[in-house]
Amino acid sequence: MKPALVLLLACAPALAKDIPVWVHEAARQTVKSDYPSKVTAVVLFQEERLGVDPDGKRTMTERRATKIVQSGRHAPIAWREYNTKAGRIRDFRAWLLLPSGKEIEYGKNRVVDVAMTEDKTPYDEERAKVIECDPDAPVGSVFAYEVTEEEATVFTTHPYLFQESAPVLLSRFALSLPAGWEARGTIFNHGGLQPKMDGSTYTWELRDLPWIADEEYSPGFLAIVPRLGVTYFPASAAKPELVPFKDWHTVSAWHAGFADPAAEVTPSIRAKSDELTSQAKTETDKIRSVAAFVQQTNYVSVDLNVMHGGGYIPRPASQVLAKNYGDCKDKATLMRALLKAAGIDSYEVVVHAGDRRFVRPEWPSPMQFNHAIVAVKISAATNLPAVLEHARMGRLLIFDPTDPSTPVGDLPREEQGSYALVIAGGEGDLVKLPQLPPETNRIGRVVDVQWNGSGGVSARMLTQYFGQSGSAMRRAAVEGGVDELKRGLERSFSRRLGGVTLDKVAPADHAREGWIELAVDFGVRQFGQFMQGRMLVIKPGSLVPDPDYIFPNKTRQLPVKLSARLRKDLVTIKLPEGFTVDEMPDRVEVESSYGTYRASWKTGNGSVTFEQLLEVKDTIADAAEYPRIKDFFDKVSGGQGAPVVLLKR
Repeated sequence: MKPALVLLLACAPALAKDIPVWVHEAARQTVKSDYPSKVTAVVLFQEERLGVDPDGKRTMTERRATKIVQSGRHAPIAWREYNTKAGRIRDFRAWLLLPSGKEIEYGKNRVVDVAMTEDKTPYDEERAKVIECDPDAPVGSVFAYEVTEEEATVFTTHPYLFQESAPVLLSRFALSLPAGWEARGTIFNHGGLQPKMDGSTYTWELRDLPWIADEEYSPGFLAIVPRLGVTYFPASAAKPELVPFKDWHTVSAWHAGFADPAAEVTPSIRAKSDELTSQAKTETDKIRSVAAFVQQTNYVSVDLNVMHGGGYIPRPASQVLAKNYGDCKDKATLMRALLKAAGIDSYEVVVHAGDRRFVRPEWPSPMQFNHAIVAVKISAATNLPAVLEHARMGRLLIFDPTDPSTPVGDLPREEQGSYALVIAGGEGDLVKLPQLPPETNRIGRVVDVQWNGSGGVSARMLTQYFGQSGSAMRRAAVEGGVDELKRGLERSFSRRLGGVTLDKVAPADHAREGWIELAVDFGVRQFGQFMQGRMLVIKPGSLVPDPDYIFPNKTRQLPVKLSARLRKDLVTIKLPEGFTVDEMPDRVEVESSYGTYRASWKTGNGSVTFEQLLEVKDTIADAAEYPRIKDFFDKVSGGQGAPVVLLKR
C-alpha cells in the first residue's frame, strides 16, 4: 500500500509547450461508455521501456496516459519507486489535457519525494517520486506522465505488470539488449504471449484488458493481474557479476555466495548460543530456545550492497546480535549462526510473504521473493507439523523468525503451501512449503449459559485457539492488550445479541505448545424472543461468533479463496425455570468440496445443548463455482442460526 502523501503546495500549473506526440495519440483513443459505476478512470496507454547497457546498467522509461471517465474519490497519480543507492530518477514530467482543449504541464515543484516506509530509519533507502493529478480535474480529462529511472544492478531479471485494477486499452513492455544478448519472457495470469522482435529489442503487448473488480475472499491481486517475468542472458564477455539465472540451482548458488558467510560462528555467537541452550535437553528444545530469542530481536528494514547483491546481503550475525536489530534476512542469519554453534545445521529460505500463490516455478528469479526464513535440518527425534521431507537435504523444519506470534512448528498462513527457495549452494531447490492440516489451525469453544430470572443470561465462554488462529489471537492480545480485546468482543457480541456486558476477559498463552486460551464472562440483558406469553424462542448458535465466510447474493467475477481451518463449538444452556423444550431443529450434515458442516441439538438434564463442527478446505475456486460455495456457507449460517422453541409449563 502506498504511504500517505504530504499535501502539495497550491501552485498554478503552467500551460504546456511541448507535449510529446505519444500523449496526444493516446488521448485520441475511443473509450466505451458502458463501464461499471465503480470504474472512474481508463488507462489509454501504458508502456515501460527497459534498456540494458553492456555493463548491466539499466535505463527504464515509463509512460502512462489515463482518462477520467467518472467522478471518484481518487484522482490519477504518477508514481515511481527507486533506491537511493542503486539509482535515481533522471526525469519526471506530467501533463493534464482538459476537455476544453486546454493543456497544462506540471512543473518540478509538483514532484514530491516520499519514503516507502512510515517509520524513518538510518536504512530508509527505498523512496518514490510522485506527481498527483489535480483532484478537481473534470470528467473527460487525460492525465499523462513520463518518468525515466537509471539503475545500477546485478539483476538480470525484471517484472512488469500489464495493468492494475483499471481497464487498459494498450499495455506494452519493451526490452532492448546489447548485441549478442538473449532474453526469455514468462507470462502469468494470461494466455501465452510471444514477443515481437526488432533486432535486439523484444516487445510484449496486450490490449483491451478489462476492469478487475475488488471482491472479498479473492486471491491476491498479483495472482490475478496479467504480468510478465523477463530474464536476459548476457554474452560471455559481460561482467561476471551479471549472472544469467537459467534455473533455480543457479539462483540458489548466487544467493548462497553472500547468505552463508554472514552466518559465521564467532566467539560472541558461540557464547550466546551456549547461554540459550544450556538447559535444553533435546534437539527440539534447542531450536525453540534459539527461535524465541531471535523472534524478540527488533525488526528494522536494512538493505545492504544493493548494487552487488540486490539488497539480499545480510549483515554478519555477530553484528545483528550486538545491535539487537535487523530485518528478515538478518534475523534468519542470526538464527542460523546460533543453531550452528549448538551443532544444528540450517539453510536460509526465501519466500514471498503475504501471498502463497505469487512465486511461480517457471520463472527462476530472486525478484520473486521478498522475505527470508529458515529451514532447520532435524533428526527423526523432532516431530512437528511444519516439517518438509526433501530427497537430498533430508528433514527440514521450516520456521519464520520474523513473526513474533508464530511458534516453532507452525508457519504463517500465507507461507503455508507456497513455493520457496532453500539456499543450499548449487544444490538448492525450489520447494513447496508444508500446508498444515485444518486440525492444526483449529478453534475449540465451550459456552455454559445460565438464566438470571429476568429474561437475561450470564455465560462463560472458554475458547482455545491453535496454530494460526492462535497466532492471530496472540498478536491481538499483545498489540492491543486486554482492553482492546474486550472492546472487540463487545462489538461482536452486540451485533448478534443486543445489550451485552463483559465482566471478564482473560487470555492465557501456551505459546510453547502452540495454543492460547481466552476466558470470557459476559451477560446478555435479554436473550431470546417471548411470544404469546408462554413461548420462548432462542438461538443457541448466536452465543458464538458468526462463520468466517458470509457471501452476498451477487454475480461473482473473481475466483474465490478459502483458507483451511477447523472450528468446534459447544453451547449448553440451562433451561429457564418452568420451561420445557417444545421443538428443536433436525440434525444438519453438509458435505461439499469446500468443507464439512455438522450441527446437532440435544436436550437432557434440564439443558439444551448445541454442538457444531465446521471444517473449511483450502480452496481456489473459479467464479463459476460461486453459487455452490454460497449455498454451502448459507447452510452453515442457517444451521448456526436455527431456533429452539421452549414452552412454559
